[in-house]
Amino acid sequence: MHIVDEIKRYYDCRYLSPCEAVWRIYGFDIHHRWPAIQRLTFYLQDQQTILFEDDDRIDDVLERNDNINTMFLAWFEANKRYEEGRNLTYVEFPTKFVWMSQQRQWKPRKQGYNICRLTYVPLGSGECYYMRILLTK
Repeated sequence: MHIVDEIKRYYDCRYLSPCEAVWRIYGFDIHHRWPAIQRLTFYLQDQQTILFEDDDRIDDVLERNDNINTMFLAWFEANKRYEEGRNLTYVEFPTKFVWMSQQRQWKPRKQGYNICRLTYVPLGSGECYYMRILLTK
């Protein structure tokens, strides 16, 4: 039986070039975080995700989340308010608008752009999967 030392094999195969070594020594970014990628959330009616702590009272949780404007609901409101957003899909919307999390609303973008991703939904999820497909068309 032949014994393989996987740790030794890993170290023997790892090559660190002088350029990469200098970049790491000086603390430069190895991977860039540009352009910004924003995750768009969505949900079916009455299936909104609500976060709470174990010791929160149910009344407080309901009161805190009652009539809260989510990114998804605010998209509908922004389409009512801004005519230029009506021709954009949910995924395209953040190229022209910015999500203001403090005000919980979308505002027209003045500069820059970002890339958006819809949350992954497996095919077997039924209505939620079809909702995701509709939001890209």
